[in-house]
Amino acid sequence: MAKIAPLKPVASVESNGVRYAADRDGRDQYVVASDIATGKELWKVKVFHTHIKFWIEEDVQWVFITDLKLADNSLFVRDGEARCYAVDVKTHRVRKALCTGVFAQQERSKQ
Repeated sequence: MAKIAPLKPVASVESNGVRYAADRDGRDQYVVASDIATGKELWKVKVFHTHIKFWIEEDVQWVFITDLKLADNSLFVRDGEARCYAVDVKTHRVRKALCTGVFAQQERSKQ
């Protein structure tokens, strides 16, 4: 029987009175923006969906958001497969992005 490691918390990021956090459930991965002062949710956007193959145990297929980083007007999101996405914090549009450069400093500090 497969064992899934416990999920590590994803550190939220804050800027201009807004907190950006990951909301994860295994299949759908979201970014939620909330007002820091009130805690009120401002918006929520789906970053990606994991398609589950019914003939394979579901929990071994889950892919979660692992990192968030704010740069310019984009929130960069990295998943457990080392894929990256950029969420425009003004339009809330999601696009695939390159991980190189954005998370490079974070990788160097872990070594």
